[in-house]
Amino acid sequence: MAITVEVISHHHKVKTTRGRLLSEVLIEAGIPLSAYCRGRGLCGQCCVEILEGILPDYQDGEHRLLAQRGFGPNHRLACLYKLQGSVRISIPESSVLEKMPILAWGAAIPPAFDPAVKKYFLELPQPELARPESWCDILKQGLKLPDPQASLDAIRALPSIWAQSEGRLTAVIHRDQDILALEPGDTTSRLFGLAVDLGTTTLIVDLVDLTSGRVLDSETALNSQAAYGADVVSRISLVFAEPGQAGRVREAVIKDLNRMTSSLLRRNGLSPEHVYEAVIAGNTAMNHLLTGAAIDSLAVAPFSPLFSALPAFPPREIGLGIHDRGRVYIAPNIKSFVGGDISAGLMASGFLDKPGPLLYLDLGTNGEIALKKDDRILVTSTAAGPAFEGMNISQGMLAVPGAVCRVEDEDGFRVFTIGDRPARGICGSGLIDLAAVCLSRGFITPAGAISRPEKRIPVAPGLSLEQKDVRELQLASAAVKSGMRMMLDAAGLKASGLKQLFIAGAFGNYLNIARAMSLGLLPSLDPAQIVFLGNASLSGARLLLLSLETRRRLESLVGGIHHFSLASQPAFQDIFIDSLEFKPWS
Repeated sequence: MAITVEVISHHHKVKTTRGRLLSEVLIEAGIPLSAYCRGRGLCGQCCVEILEGILPDYQDGEHRLLAQRGFGPNHRLACLYKLQGSVRISIPESSVLEKMPILAWGAAIPPAFDPAVKKYFLELPQPELARPESWCDILKQGLKLPDPQASLDAIRALPSIWAQSEGRLTAVIHRDQDILALEPGDTTSRLFGLAVDLGTTTLIVDLVDLTSGRVLDSETALNSQAAYGADVVSRISLVFAEPGQAGRVREAVIKDLNRMTSSLLRRNGLSPEHVYEAVIAGNTAMNHLLTGAAIDSLAVAPFSPLFSALPAFPPREIGLGIHDRGRVYIAPNIKSFVGGDISAGLMASGFLDKPGPLLYLDLGTNGEIALKKDDRILVTSTAAGPAFEGMNISQGMLAVPGAVCRVEDEDGFRVFTIGDRPARGICGSGLIDLAAVCLSRGFITPAGAISRPEKRIPVAPGLSLEQKDVRELQLASAAVKSGMRMMLDAAGLKASGLKQLFIAGAFGNYLNIARAMSLGLLPSLDPAQIVFLGNASLSGARLLLLSLETRRRLESLVGGIHHFSLASQPAFQDIFIDSLEFKPWS
């Protein structure tokens, strides 16, 4: 016989059958109930108030968990409540998952909050003469996991921790299987992780509370590996030619990340021992250089990476300064030079789930492109160079306060800067605007030549556009444009047939669509079809940090994505040369 679960707080009624767990019924009905401990009755986060219906006796530990969270006698844990009849319930706000926007622009995904590293507070009994079970067995029974694996360090520490806390301790668990550490007392509130955008030019680290999913603080820095080459090709060439440089290149970025992490922790009054996982999204070459993996295969055709997906590994293996028994997870590389920054961004943007045809464009030091037609996804990478990030430009700079990000054609050039600060340089979006205005005025020809005799164009006091800057922009734009054109041709598509164009990268935050289209950097589409994602790589790293299920799904999907080699296409050179001209797509 069917019974009814009426959820007053959500104005919802569900028909179900006796004997089912209330938590399963609510989640299947689409109610975002927190299921942090996956239904083992350990976290107390799925509390509901029973307004009408059977109120069963408390199960082991249930009363303590509810009391700790301030709930009264009519409350029970939904994951322990077996339905025996119809009930009317109310769900407190604290038991409902918040929608966590992973992207500030474009698709905002509310992931199922399920971090890979969790903490559980346990009150364990001492071994007894009548039941001389091992302490490890008692610990495993308390965790209610089928086969948890404890590290030798954790086993060695168990007696002293047990003695300190009289069996009241916190277990740190990875992927509901590995016991990373044991801590005396209740330390469940001190659980943090890092989401890292491992960029070729810039690094961004988010400090994330793994008990709530909130981003607490962020730190940005230039990648010190730039001293070994502005782009990944230069760094790969250096390490390939001089293998002894590999350690120095790797150490440079590790020092950056540790310095940024220390700064975040210091500002927030935390210790490295409070950070248990870092999720890193970087391109293929950056991932290899970070891990110390040999890059020889990336230096020569067919440019195959040494690895795609890696299991999470201890931070000491790369020298990252977080909890020494924590974990580091790297977003999986896709193929060749299309790396984890793109796989993470594709997942965070919703690109992998939306119906095509769709085009995804990441405009950074490398230009990565993904095209989706039906269920088939093609990816490629172009050597765009760092012009879109303001690098290799005479007076270029990153998109930071003081960078010219917009230029208007008003009785000379009217420039706008990030933060309304005095102009200090030109970032990528400002360069696009400036080139488009100069093209419309005739200061620059479609072939990219500055028409003025002095071969420079004054922009603002102390700032000018040089001929070499225009050439850098031409090369970067042609690399991206030719890549898009060739992928569309290979799929039998025209740009006009696209449903959406996703643009990732900080460069897109200030990009003027019409200006980019006038130069031919973007295809001529309805602006409503273009979605700016911001830093999708960082957003994807956060998503993978907060959702183990998303991590597993991405790992299963990347193997089915196909790589499209631009260099192997006979028409590549001709299309690239044609794409050098500043003109709209025809």
